[in-house]
Amino acid sequence: MQETVNFSSAVLWSRAEELVKEEYIALGQLMEKLGSPSPQIRWRVDADHLPCEELKFLLDWWQTTRAGRFAPAPADVDPFALRPILGRVTVLDVLDGGEDFRYRLYGSAIMNEPGKDLTGQLVSEIWTPLRAFFAITYRAMLQRREPLYTRHIPHHSLKLSTWDRLILPLGENGQVSRILVGLISTAD
Repeated sequence: MQETVNFSSAVLWSRAEELVKEEYIALGQLMEKLGSPSPQIRWRVDADHLPCEELKFLLDWWQTTRAGRFAPAPADVDPFALRPILGRVTVLDVLDGGEDFRYRLYGSAIMNEPGKDLTGQLVSEIWTPLRAFFAITYRAMLQRREPLYTRHIPHHSLKLSTWDRLILPLGENGQVSRILVGLISTAD
């Protein structure tokens, strides 16, 4: 049974700090409260650890495009260059240093219901309780400023598959201003 979970900013930042330190127990407990099993989390991502060609392509694009910088700049994102995965990406704006995130783009192939486009919405306002998990992972990536791979299974009542996410920073001058996420749904 799904429990009510405290989504306060302080709790989300605390879970993000633990994720940065690679301490995953509290995040697993939070996911269980949300009706989902503990997620898989991986920092220091390389293509050998990614489960599908689309995410490997995205990671290769990110590594090549950053060209020695900590991350590609938002202006470096070229939809034509990302064509093989374009419908499976989201781009989020970082608001108030990570207090919230706004979907700038929500890929058409990842909409879990036809016509349910999250473009323009805040992560804090989306309908799923997993918004807490999303905010935690985005905040942790902001602090480490490096790729983060996650695999999670939504609450069983949603009847959705496992989701593999590759979370990548975009920014300039050492600051993450946007987040590029590749999302692939796989069979359980």
